[in-house]
Amino acid sequence: MKKILLSVLLGSVFAATSASALENTVKPKVTQLGVESPKTGLLVGNSYSFYNCGVHSYLRGLTRESKLLWKTRILTMSSAMLSYHNVKDYLAPDKEMDPYAKQKPMFDVVFLQGHSNEPINAKRQATFQKYVAEHAETIRNAGAVPVLVATWARQDKPQDTKALADETIKAGNANDVLVLPVGLAFAESLKLRPDLAMHQSDKSHPSAAGSYLYGAMLYSVLFKKSPEGLKYQGECEKPLKADDAKHLQTVAWKTVKEFYGW
Repeated sequence: MKKILLSVLLGSVFAATSASALENTVKPKVTQLGVESPKTGLLVGNSYSFYNCGVHSYLRGLTRESKLLWKTRILTMSSAMLSYHNVKDYLAPDKEMDPYAKQKPMFDVVFLQGHSNEPINAKRQATFQKYVAEHAETIRNAGAVPVLVATWARQDKPQDTKALADETIKAGNANDVLVLPVGLAFAESLKLRPDLAMHQSDKSHPSAAGSYLYGAMLYSVLFKKSPEGLKYQGECEKPLKADDAKHLQTVAWKTVKEFYGW
C-alpha cells in the first residue's frame, strides 16, 4: 500500500512539473545579462511596449519601491518591426539638451521588441533576423548590452507561443544576445490564472496585468532579483488587485529562473 501511495505521489509531482514546464524547445545560449548594476536603459519597440502608459512606467514603479537607481527611455512606433528603427541614431550622443548624451555609454542596456509576428511570419522572418544582427552590433559598438524581447501569442492563437519563443531564441542565440521570454511568462500566467486577462479586447495588446508582468520580467532580468513581495500594484489609473500583482511577480521570477537555469 505504501509503495502504491508513493508511486501515486511521485506521478502527481511529475505531472505537476510537466504541466508547468515552459513551452520553448530551443534553449537560450546566453543566460546572464552581462552588466553589473545597470542604471540606464533604452526600450525600442511598438505599441506592445507603449500600452497602459508604457512598460517602462511599471518598471519604474518596481525600481522606486526597491530604491534602485534606474532610468528608462522608451522609443516606440505603431506597428513597428525592428527594421523601422534607426537604433544607431538613437544611440548617437550628439543631440542637444539630451541628458543621456552626457553618459558613457548613453545606456547600459537596450531592449529590442519587434512586431508581434515578425519572428514567425514567412514574409518578415528574414528581415527580423537581419535586424536583430544589425541592431545587436550597433548596440555593442555603443558600449551597451542588447536584449531581445520575445513577445506573446495572441489570445486566440495560444499555439503560437512555442514558435514565437523558439524563433526569437534562435535569433538571439545566433547573435549571442540575451532573450527576455515575456511570451512564455504570459502563457504561464494563463495556465495558473485563466481568469486574469493578459490581453486587451483586441486579443493582441497587453492588459494592465500583461504590462505589469512585462515590467516584472524586465525588473527580474535587469537586477537578477525577485519582484516578489513588492507592494507596487500598477500604473496609469489601472492599479491591480494586490493578489493579482503578487501572482504576476511570482510568475515573472519563476519564468526567468527556469528559462535561464538560475
